[in-house]
Amino acid sequence: MTNPSPKNNGAPQTLCVTCALPYANSDLHLGHIVEAVQTDIFVRYQKMLGNKALFVCADDTHGTAIQLNALKKNITPEQLVAEVWQRHVKDYAGFSIGFDIFYSTNSPENKRYAELIYAKLREQGLIVDREINQYFCEHDQRFLPDRFITGTCPSCGAQNQYGDNCEVCGSTYDPTDLKSPVCIICKKPPVLKPSTHMFVQLDKREQFLREFALNSGVLQPETANFVKTWIDQGLKQWCISRDGPYFGFKIPGSVDKYFYVWLDAPIGYLSSTDKWCRDNGENVDTYWGKDGPARLVHFIGKDIVYFHALFWPVMLNSAGFKLPSKIFVHGMLTIGGEKMSKSRGTFILAGDFLSKVGHSQASEYLRFYFGSKLSVQAADFDLNVSEFCNRVNTTLANNVGNLHHRTFVFCDRNFNSTVPDAPWDETIRQAVEDAGKAIAEDYENVEYKSVMERIHALGNLGNKYYQDTKPWELIKNNPAEAAKVMVTCVNLIKAIAVFLKPVVPAIVKDLEDQFCAQFTWDDYHFSLRNCKLGQTKKIVTPIEPAEFERLFNAAAPAPAQAAPAVAPSVAEKTTPQSGPSQSGLIEYGTFQQVDLQTGTVLAAEKVEKSEKLLKLKVQVGESVRQIVAGIGKHYSPESLVGKQVVVVANLKPAKLMGQTSEGMLLAAKDGETLALLQPDKPVSPGSKVS
Repeated sequence: MTNPSPKNNGAPQTLCVTCALPYANSDLHLGHIVEAVQTDIFVRYQKMLGNKALFVCADDTHGTAIQLNALKKNITPEQLVAEVWQRHVKDYAGFSIGFDIFYSTNSPENKRYAELIYAKLREQGLIVDREINQYFCEHDQRFLPDRFITGTCPSCGAQNQYGDNCEVCGSTYDPTDLKSPVCIICKKPPVLKPSTHMFVQLDKREQFLREFALNSGVLQPETANFVKTWIDQGLKQWCISRDGPYFGFKIPGSVDKYFYVWLDAPIGYLSSTDKWCRDNGENVDTYWGKDGPARLVHFIGKDIVYFHALFWPVMLNSAGFKLPSKIFVHGMLTIGGEKMSKSRGTFILAGDFLSKVGHSQASEYLRFYFGSKLSVQAADFDLNVSEFCNRVNTTLANNVGNLHHRTFVFCDRNFNSTVPDAPWDETIRQAVEDAGKAIAEDYENVEYKSVMERIHALGNLGNKYYQDTKPWELIKNNPAEAAKVMVTCVNLIKAIAVFLKPVVPAIVKDLEDQFCAQFTWDDYHFSLRNCKLGQTKKIVTPIEPAEFERLFNAAAPAPAQAAPAVAPSVAEKTTPQSGPSQSGLIEYGTFQQVDLQTGTVLAAEKVEKSEKLLKLKVQVGESVRQIVAGIGKHYSPESLVGKQVVVVANLKPAKLMGQTSEGMLLAAKDGETLALLQPDKPVSPGSKVS
């Protein structure tokens, strides 16, 4: 899939970008944050390019569920949505979601646009009035919308299900299909009573919908196929009215009829833009006018495609507004391999994540983790704590963070905290140029997973270059060459920071402070020589699974492990004092239980208050382990980085001088000489030793 170029002949573009409106009936959960992060990354990238990208969202505030919840709390619906709006704003901000406006559908602007679009649908003969039978509670003297009825599911027989869908089997149905219905207020059986409602005849716009949804490229191919099936099966009339009492906007010219929530909810995109324009001296037609210059881009979950690919375009087209140029659809989030469930302790609220995960950078790390999973495909994906920690630690801490810290500390010590005045390595510069073009296209096409992979590869390239060139030796005998290495690494770190900025803006802000700059997209090009650096500090610290303990209910099963069980470390393996006795022999099957794998040392440092212990970060397969080894008298930390080792990978974690060790290095000891066991030629980390 290829979208329009990020720039039109160098001229900035104008965009209106939206994510789906969260329902104001409850707090945000992590599923909401997936979509907000996906959208926010796209918007931040566009703004870094210099494009004018307006990020619009609002609370979806109307409907029977809001009524019902307010009734249970003994407050008005207006009070409920005002309270929830405050919590939504706070939670989104906790994940650095940079809305230009976060508004509400319960607004005068939304009422005006809902009435306008309704009138246009009427004028074009798309609305028909017809009488239907629906449930009426004689005790409470009111018609009962779907959420005010419970009964037995007509598909699976589950009891206490609402009148629109079954939460057990997932079936959808009309309220009149529900068996043994009762009013949710008084618990008495309702009666059927005729009522006149308004229906949009979608079939009259079938040809338009086929062209828009199937032939324009607005949807991903797999999503377009779903929409094609719906159209081919025959478009049903869409009921856009509800009987009062109902929390929503009254339909002009009707008697006690209100707009169905799904009519005015997407209009919230338009009305929120209008509010922002009025507050900022701009014209809404720039963004929503049929001939306006803006691109309109929606991000939604696959559960609401029907509304956005069929209902919404008919509404916009009939009223003469701009149609979306892209509707990016994402999959659903699972937790530890399971659908989010309150009973299993896997239904995670956004506020709980912010307050209960112990690491101070956890919200940024979640953005990174989601970015590493998201692509243009609408596939479901999982939040797994073990994988989360591995991905974050491998790329942010041990790859990018390690390259940054070792480079900046070297510049502090040897070049007076300055980028030397020296040439850079052209091979590395060209690799960055090539990556920059590919990453720009990936961002434009919402292929964030690919972006993260390319960034990780650049970090690997930088660490290998640093290790191969050995600047700690060059500075002694060839300082000019050491300067070249530093200029190259500093510029590479700058490029990586630019590429990461849409994903982890708070982390990159710390890097910007150390570069004394504020990065735009073009700053990924190599440019720094002979300039001062700011104060060096670590930009990331590793995160461990234990920091998630408060988030999950202690009674819930732990999320499935994504990698082999982490193991402790013993410092070294020594030669036996004498040959094994016959009683000391082990069975072959016992030996097979020992999991030996190759690893690559990514970082090494001394353990404080210890003469021989070193703390290593070792990549074993896709995971990065912390291994504490008693080899400090035989190896310096610098000499170990990049070295391949053999690791016992299935030992239980152990503590050595307060440091957790997750494996054991194999070494041979001959008197006072100790030598780490290594493959005799390079192999991939995680290769089995047998």
